[in-house]
Amino acid sequence: MPSILFINRVYPPANGATGHVLEHVAQEFVHAGWDVSVLTTSVFGEPAGTGVRDGVRIIRCETGFSKRNLLSRTLGYALMIPMFGLRALLLPKVDVIVIKTDPPMLLILAPLLRFLKGSRLIHWAQDMYPEVAEEAGVLRRGGVVAELFRKFSTHSLFSCDAIVAVGRCMVERIVLRGIPREMIRMIPNTGMEKEITPVDHANNPFRQRHGLGGDFVVGYSGNMGRVHDFATMLAVAEQLKEMGEDSILFLLIGEGPGEPLLRREVRERGLANVRFLPSQPLGDLSESLAAADLHLVSMREGMSGLVVPSKFYGVMAAERPCLFIGPPESEVAHMIREHGSGTVIQNGNSGALLAAILSYRTSPQKCVEEGKNGRLSLLKGDARGLFVSVASEVIKVTK
Repeated sequence: MPSILFINRVYPPANGATGHVLEHVAQEFVHAGWDVSVLTTSVFGEPAGTGVRDGVRIIRCETGFSKRNLLSRTLGYALMIPMFGLRALLLPKVDVIVIKTDPPMLLILAPLLRFLKGSRLIHWAQDMYPEVAEEAGVLRRGGVVAELFRKFSTHSLFSCDAIVAVGRCMVERIVLRGIPREMIRMIPNTGMEKEITPVDHANNPFRQRHGLGGDFVVGYSGNMGRVHDFATMLAVAEQLKEMGEDSILFLLIGEGPGEPLLRREVRERGLANVRFLPSQPLGDLSESLAAADLHLVSMREGMSGLVVPSKFYGVMAAERPCLFIGPPESEVAHMIREHGSGTVIQNGNSGALLAAILSYRTSPQKCVEEGKNGRLSLLKGDARGLFVSVASEVIKVTK
């Protein structure tokens, strides 16, 4: 029986997009007959120790990680990397080790694990560092620290047997690092369609519970981070306020480092048409996503190929159109255009965003058709099976 170890900061039932995506892939490996382990942390109330969940062995390490501020968050991430490295070295050897990008720069463990463990290595790139930190203003662009991190991460990429990127735009970013294209596989973060089902408004208790009534709801669900563009949405919310349009509601569900500033902007502008709710339990995700008539997904300019918002796949699974505010060359933009599942809007073009929202509100059938297009495109894919094939390939195992 082939064996595989995934290393990532979070894993269900703990919340976190990278953990939920990993769970889908880990389950596919179990079904394919692999011995599957996940090395993760005990954050968010999950106790340290070893247990089994749906056939996956989960090793949780104690950590002092805190999200109180940027400094404590950075320190916590930095300490996790040697902790993961030491624990991985103490575990029995496996055929394949998969290193994700949560925490950032976790990839630098690759050369050490390859030398001391002798396992085959796959890097599963959810983000590109240090470029994300540069674009977010956390590191000075082209500074000494950023260049040092870039050198370490590029060396680590060359230590891998294969690299999995989550978008075509990310493949191009990795190639720019000098990595041979044949080392890279593009596998999107699908799998959400298995646990998220469409719910119509009339039978949606979430809409009733939160008094959404007859509002036309533009939703946003997920992390509110430094890489997301909220300025374009706020400009439209302000325009709708000035127009006296009170039947369109922006419903923002989630948390993140960008949330306090976003709340302050909403409060200072007096935007009663913007409402916040905390992150919802995974079991309520179908209802919360389907409570919106359409969803916003956003990325700041310059982030193409550095991140691919996984929330986009949840929107498609919920059978809702996506309004994507971001670079037109990014993976989400490609998907929307290819499958007719929403509208792509350039960063800062609030006029186009306003026109799109008003168009969807007056065309309920358009919402229905584009929502169905998105979900159908997910059901046709087999991304998780592709991941098993990549792992089998690097150890020359035939499924």
